[in-house]
Amino acid sequence: MNVQSRISEYIERMGITQASICKKTGIRADTLSLMMQNKRKMRADEFELICKALEKEPNDFILVKEEEVPM
Repeated sequence: MNVQSRISEYIERMGITQASICKKTGIRADTLSLMMQNKRKMRADEFELICKALEKEPNDFILVKEEEVPM
């Protein structure tokens, strides 16, 4: 599951509306919708804005496999 899918799942599970995220981030509704449907890639700055709007840390949505972590 990619970052966008994790964010989409989180906002759905928490009952957060895309409209509220748009209002907090300034991201257009059509743009956010496309990102949440994995039809448009999310830019790093958009990811940061969305995390701030959700009051979550970026790492909350990033999955790193244990074998990929440098020792």
